[in-house]
Amino acid sequence: MSMPRETYLHGHHRTVLSAHSARTAEDAAAFLLPYLEPGMRLLDFGCGPGTITVGLAERLGKAGSVLGIDVSEGLSEEWEKRLEESGLANLEFRVDDIYETELEPGQFDVVYAHQILQHLGDPVGALKSASRLAKLGGLVGVREVDWGTFAAWPDSQAIRDFREVYDAVAIRNGGTPHAGRHMLKWMEATEMLGDIQITTSTWTFYEESGKTWWGEQWAQRILHSDIAVKALEYGIATQSELEAISRGWLEWKDMPGSVSCFTHFEGLARRV
Repeated sequence: MSMPRETYLHGHHRTVLSAHSARTAEDAAAFLLPYLEPGMRLLDFGCGPGTITVGLAERLGKAGSVLGIDVSEGLSEEWEKRLEESGLANLEFRVDDIYETELEPGQFDVVYAHQILQHLGDPVGALKSASRLAKLGGLVGVREVDWGTFAAWPDSQAIRDFREVYDAVAIRNGGTPHAGRHMLKWMEATEMLGDIQITTSTWTFYEESGKTWWGEQWAQRILHSDIAVKALEYGIATQSELEAISRGWLEWKDMPGSVSCFTHFEGLARRV
């Protein structure tokens, strides 16, 4: 098996893992949770550090099972931490490539992914491969951000530069930063999914604790994550420009009345 096949935009710097480990099933999979039943078998592909995966396993109970897969071999410590902290016997993690997986088709009641298709050069191909793993009539649920819906106030040159750098690096990597708006098209293109439902939800940061977290983590990630590495490598931004963006996020979080939000698109369908 040849992996990884894609260039992951964020990488796995500690600043990224810290931010992504704050995600939970309650906020990242709220659109899917009402459909989960004890005893189901669920696949979380592109699971990252696995905090969402843990929440899904808790929902399914001892009679159910959850497998989290990701192409990165650098997540093993995070997975061990999740398993130790949760004590869940119905949870497993492994390195696997959704394009070339050797998992048997039709074995999962639910296939789920959070913010992974945006990073892939062939999102429809990945979604087809993932859908094959669902049973006939099984659920496929995918949540994707759309950075084209991003809004922040007060506006600043630093925040505008952040958006330009983010989009440029993502596109150069072969990804789709405005992935959310393509959700319906991608699901229909698999020709394997029916009863497709599209919903939306937002992440909004306006309270002091939320703004502090959001601003500080981006102030760090724009300097130290793979976004920074690739922005410099591709000639998209200079170090001084990245430092200015970082300062801009720190200034934004402390401004009275500052707010930031963007939209997620959620696709939920049945395997046909």
